[in-house]
Amino acid sequence: MAIEKMKFISACTDPEHRDAMLLAGMNTGLVQPVIATKIINDDNNGSVISTENPYQDYVQTFKSIAHAVGCDLNVKEKITSSYTNAEIEAYIKELNEEFGLDNVAQSETLSPDDEKALKELSVLNFEKMHACNYLNFGFGRLPMDSFKKLSLYREEMFVLHRLHSTAQYVWLVYVTSDTYAAKAFKIFQSLFFEPITIPKFDIQERVEQCRIKMVDMYSYCVRQSSICNMYPYVAVLDQKQILSGFVKASDVETYKAAFSGLPVDFRIKEPSEVKDIKCPTLLKNSWFFRPFELFIEMYGLPAYDDFDPTVFIGITYCILFGIMFGDFGQGLVLMILGFLFEKKGKLFGIVGRVGITSSIFGFLFGSVFGHETLLNPVHQSLFGVRDKLFEVMASSSTMVLLIGAIAIGAVLILVTMIMNMWNRARKKEWAEFWFSQNGVAGFVFYGFIVTATVLTAVAKVNVFKPMFIVPFIVVPIILFMMKEAFAEKFEGHSLRPEGGWGNYFVMNFFEAFEILLSFVTNSMSYLRVGGFVLSHAGMMLVVMTLVKMTGNAGIIIAVLGNIFVMALEGLIVGIQTLRLEYYEMFSRYYNGGGIKYQAYTAEDAE
Repeated sequence: MAIEKMKFISACTDPEHRDAMLLAGMNTGLVQPVIATKIINDDNNGSVISTENPYQDYVQTFKSIAHAVGCDLNVKEKITSSYTNAEIEAYIKELNEEFGLDNVAQSETLSPDDEKALKELSVLNFEKMHACNYLNFGFGRLPMDSFKKLSLYREEMFVLHRLHSTAQYVWLVYVTSDTYAAKAFKIFQSLFFEPITIPKFDIQERVEQCRIKMVDMYSYCVRQSSICNMYPYVAVLDQKQILSGFVKASDVETYKAAFSGLPVDFRIKEPSEVKDIKCPTLLKNSWFFRPFELFIEMYGLPAYDDFDPTVFIGITYCILFGIMFGDFGQGLVLMILGFLFEKKGKLFGIVGRVGITSSIFGFLFGSVFGHETLLNPVHQSLFGVRDKLFEVMASSSTMVLLIGAIAIGAVLILVTMIMNMWNRARKKEWAEFWFSQNGVAGFVFYGFIVTATVLTAVAKVNVFKPMFIVPFIVVPIILFMMKEAFAEKFEGHSLRPEGGWGNYFVMNFFEAFEILLSFVTNSMSYLRVGGFVLSHAGMMLVVMTLVKMTGNAGIIIAVLGNIFVMALEGLIVGIQTLRLEYYEMFSRYYNGGGIKYQAYTAEDAE
């Protein structure tokens, strides 16, 4: 349960080595750079680099040409050549002239079958075919039915060769002399021949001849475009080029080593020293709790100087889900599936972990895929009970489940209050610490209500007397109403509100009433824990009843029923548990508001 320690590091060099510095920093994949406008101000008279990025257009042009001629362009790992803008533009013009716009347009309209036939035809050499003075070539596709009719024209003065075929078409090339060219064309036209222009040269052969230089120049343009895209992160102070950003404290030395051989100076600060720049947050948790970071990210990451609630949400989520989805067999299935596909995403990791607690509570409830008696001998041996430890569907268990659910809720509410008080004290937010509904005043009020209720119900001791009501109920309510006034006093302002005390108390009376009401609704919200225990057991009872009614087909009904309940109930319970986490717990102690740490990489620069 921690947040990764960060350092604010600035790399500084001269204009001549700026691009090399940016390339080295980008290739580390360790820094989250800070936009230069957050570094410069009126005091340091800094400036930003306002250079356009022509390489981005070059990259797109190379991609378009490559796509048109069917060439794959991959960026080289090591780029040793460099080119001027004039050389790049001249080569792009040369490629356009070499392949021609007509050929580019044609290649984009050819189907895969057309390409196969054209590849077969290329054996004849396109350039030699166009160089023939007395022969005419026709290339295209013919419907299969029409191809069969060509036997009727054997006496005609043309020869043909079949290149490729499918169930509907035949691709072929025919050859005739200049004398019979027009007649042959009419014959094929009457047979619904679809001509395809024969290229003047083999594009793929030319592409292979140009590939090395194309890839080399394309790679150079990609790299330069990436560097230009990093210019907004460069602050210019007194002719010094400065790249600033956040790096994990454990990676600082590795980051600095990446600039070896370059005249780069470094300045390292703690995030607290750069108050105008918000430090990103990177959660750091153990293997078991790491998947629950998903829920934190969905709600909002904690600020860098806040605390990470991942472990708490992991423990409480597993327990609450396990209670509501208590089935030993189904829990094992969830556990196996979750751990089996954990690498597919954090959600599967969560499924595997709640499967553990579901199987534990399922064992305590004595339920295995809806069978409620299979574990009775085990319970009798381990716990010395008559049947099993806890019968969920027994009428006497209903109130136990519901009261137990409220008790769990009360404990969690008090725990989250303690967490909030600790967090407020750590930040020196004393008004929230003492007077808020989740601070000391709220803890005393709610803690007394819970304690008094337990003593009254269990020990038959009535503590709802004036000597206890005044300090533990009346005083906290007054503090709820006075919180805003005391907060102003803590900040050095007058205790007296601007609108006068009368208006202040009228407005805050309703706010205090809402606070009291929220304690009731928040506590009652945990009734869903007991309710879903009964719901899950009830659904499985329906499944087992259907199994008994269907005779030999019972095994199929049992399998399908368990799958249905696991999918439906698992989804509902998962959502309801998450709702308890967000609305009943997070709202008491957690603020969020952090930004995610994302190291800059070459892919981000493209």
